[in-house]
Amino acid sequence: MLIQKTNNFTWFTLIEVVVAVTVFSIMMVSVIFIFINSSEVSLKIDINRALQENSKNIVETIAEDLRKNSIADCSWGITEWCKSNLVKSSTWVQLWIWTNHYYLAKKVWSDYILTDNTYCGITNNQCFIVKNWELLSNSSVKIDSLEFSIFSEHIPKVQINLLIKPMTGKWVKSNLIKNNEINIQTTLSERYLKQ
Repeated sequence: MLIQKTNNFTWFTLIEVVVAVTVFSIMMVSVIFIFINSSEVSLKIDINRALQENSKNIVETIAEDLRKNSIADCSWGITEWCKSNLVKSSTWVQLWIWTNHYYLAKKVWSDYILTDNTYCGITNNQCFIVKNWELLSNSSVKIDSLEFSIFSEHIPKVQINLLIKPMTGKWVKSNLIKNNEINIQTTLSERYLKQ
């Protein structure tokens, strides 16, 4: 006696397949959208952290040096110099505090050469703030402009004007560069007043 087995297969209808694919597509688009947004937020946080760390390092280094020592000299370029005790209020791109030399520089091979705000303001040119040929800013940021204003009244003071941006690269979109820049303007005195 032969026993015949009947296979009863249940198939999905076309409507059920379309509904399932649609629901799956909506879920995948949502997951991808959340992933892209979280990646962009993470990138913004990294950019802001790099900008703040560089800004803090630059200002704290100059402030500590200025409080320990005195302003020695300043310069706008190669030929224009100032003596801080003769200048009431001027703006310069180089500053000497005792033996330390602070200036805006571009990298040429392995050296850091004095440059100006015009060169640094161009989009793909990366500039650094240098102290005695050592970097105060790192390669993840670019300095667009740097100015030292010296006020020598009772206690000599230096006002620092600094524009710092993320460096352009494969991982940084142009809209993130425009929206994430820090413009610092701070005044540092030569010594603390003791009462």
